[in-house]
Amino acid sequence: MPAPLSGPGVGLQLPQALYPAVLNNAPFGSTQTGASNDICLAPGDQLPIPAGNWYVNAGSYCVIQYLDPVSNTWRIAPGCARGDGSLTYVKSDGFNMRVANLTGCPVGGVVVAPGNGSYVQASTTIAVTGGGGSQWSPIVGGQLAVLSVTAAGAGYGAPPLVLIPAPRGPGQNANGVGGIQAAGYAVIASGTVSGVSFTNPGAGYSGTITVPLLPNPTDPNINTGITMGTVTFSVIASGSLTGVLCTQPGNPLSNPNSITLTVSGAGANGTVSPIMMQTATAISVVGSATIGGVSSAQVSSTGGFPPQGTFTNSSPYLYLWAQPRPVQGILAVGGVGTIAAQVGTIYDSGLFYGAPTPILNTLNTVQGVGSVTGTGTVTFVMGSRPDIVSMQPAP
Repeated sequence: MPAPLSGPGVGLQLPQALYPAVLNNAPFGSTQTGASNDICLAPGDQLPIPAGNWYVNAGSYCVIQYLDPVSNTWRIAPGCARGDGSLTYVKSDGFNMRVANLTGCPVGGVVVAPGNGSYVQASTTIAVTGGGGSQWSPIVGGQLAVLSVTAAGAGYGAPPLVLIPAPRGPGQNANGVGGIQAAGYAVIASGTVSGVSFTNPGAGYSGTITVPLLPNPTDPNINTGITMGTVTFSVIASGSLTGVLCTQPGNPLSNPNSITLTVSGAGANGTVSPIMMQTATAISVVGSATIGGVSSAQVSSTGGFPPQGTFTNSSPYLYLWAQPRPVQGILAVGGVGTIAAQVGTIYDSGLFYGAPTPILNTLNTVQGVGSVTGTGTVTFVMGSRPDIVSMQPAP
């Protein structure tokens, strides 16, 4: 089946001889000379996945992305960058899938404040301070709200599926940007739908939508008769910022948390924040501390989630957007339990979408001891790392 050679944001594919051509441990013939199973991606690098079926190991810090036809931006596939050596089966047409090292780069944005309701899509812009060359597009208006459960249905034994259509894409949407697809779920009581809640209210919709509440295929009443319900959504937040799209991640930043976004246009008081993919490049101790009764001190982390914003029922706010993981490192402890000023050892730099907070875990040698005294402070340096991805052809 023919496959596209390139598309928006994707240049011509690399020579096929440079991609893996045989399965792991299979005979390596002369026709495959030059092929590589392991490919190093520097921060900011993206590698198109050729047309076909592949087993992909995205390494510890890279992610697999797909081109979202709704927003025309690259989105991170769920569960990526676990750092556990897992293989992901990928079916690619050579255009819509890629592996990317985005540490130090923006991967999305959050509306912190929607503004005063006077923004106009055509004249609203976002300026970037802090370098990197990233590019952003705001979305004005078009957020969904539940107007009414127009038909509650009957006989549901499990909550039905709420399949909300996507807003029109950039080429068909009057705003020229497209939008963000809404998502929600239904709640039932005594077999009827009592309400619908959002996990993402979406952005860029243009009019009222009525959708059927489809029975779940596992509903125990599927064969005994279900009267299908419907729900109607209205469009709200006209003139307000409802979304922000990162259309180009730019170059990685030495300090991912130094970038700022400024909204300009006919409205006022609207603010947005970037979601920055980042990792810890160093652990250090400033000052010193004493820990009684321990033989070693482990450093982990908490936090590092995406920034929070106005739309509390959005996927970043509910931590449904991506999967971070904590730092794993260790600090040297002196013979009398002293943690002196030092640069620690990192075993896993973790992966984050905001600045994390260090946690010092003391491994006690005596039950009940391990209190920390002194003024020592553990800090992280956040940034980016190169990584190695592996690719193998799949059946």
